[in-house]
Amino acid sequence: PYRAAPAAATLLALAATQAPDDPDAADPAARPGRIVHEVRHGELAHFGQVPYGRYYGSVDATPLFLVLLGAYTEQTGQAALARRLEPHARAAVGWMLDHGGLATSGYLLHRADEGGHAHHHWKDSPGALCRADGSRPVGAVTSAGAQGYAYDALRRTAQLARTVWADEPYADLCDQAAADLRDRFQRDFWLEPQGFPALALDADGRPLDALASDAGHLLWSGLLDKEYGEVVGRRLLEPDFFSGWGVRTLAAGQPAYHPLGYHRGAVWPHDNALAALGLARYGLHDEARRVAAAFAEAAALTGGGLPSVAAGYDRSDSPAPVPHPYASVRESRVAATPLALLTAVGGV
Repeated sequence: PYRAAPAAATLLALAATQAPDDPDAADPAARPGRIVHEVRHGELAHFGQVPYGRYYGSVDATPLFLVLLGAYTEQTGQAALARRLEPHARAAVGWMLDHGGLATSGYLLHRADEGGHAHHHWKDSPGALCRADGSRPVGAVTSAGAQGYAYDALRRTAQLARTVWADEPYADLCDQAAADLRDRFQRDFWLEPQGFPALALDADGRPLDALASDAGHLLWSGLLDKEYGEVVGRRLLEPDFFSGWGVRTLAAGQPAYHPLGYHRGAVWPHDNALAALGLARYGLHDEARRVAAAFAEAAALTGGGLPSVAAGYDRSDSPAPVPHPYASVRESRVAATPLALLTAVGGV
């Protein structure tokens, strides 16, 4: 809500690089309507010395494009961009329902072994999606976070269809798809003994039972019913998840956990920012403030900035956040983190 211009520019750039209806596309992932994950320029990309100029291996980018378009329109009250990008938005929904798997399998899917990044969402390292014992799935994977993004994307697109495009039947279609996804998710992903959603489903529909921070993204998207969301939100602030410097990507105490694990125990500011927004969404304002305060205190100890990722060591053992060896110094999603935290705590 603070800076609308970069959002508009981002939407236009993503629309310009959206996968076209081209059966001869060099990248098999470049299915019509899919939003690009990464664009590379320069000699290496031109002469094929790096694998791609445009890479579409992301299950997240397409629904997040729709989330951003809906949020931009809602926050600014300006409908011109939503009208201009209506064909792109409809194509993105079409990709989710068709090639993404939502209409055929009930969920957005990706394959962990089809090339490109090991996994096609923000936790893209080879061991990121795993069971609590650390074992990895093969074949098609259904990550929990992506289902939240899809749900939010469908709801926001339904709103655009009603208020901007004057297409009530299309709005009803998107709303129904979102409602069906929500019902399926809580049936298939909920781990009853743990009282927590699974990190993902494997190719046979069996849950990957690692307890992970992706649950915070489900709060951000609003996918969980209120009673489930409140349980999940409070769970994220228990000591095995919350290091004192932030929510770990994987709860400590599981065999798969390591405090230096890139996606298996480290603390990511943007991951926590989305969780804090989700906590506030479910009325867990004290918990949202705890997360925001932890990062404000961490920044005060590190010259006012935040790295892209920090180690998951407990605050009682480290008086300052322990840097992660693979952290980036400057990253756009980290730059946006303080603004998201400000929103989560009500702008105080």
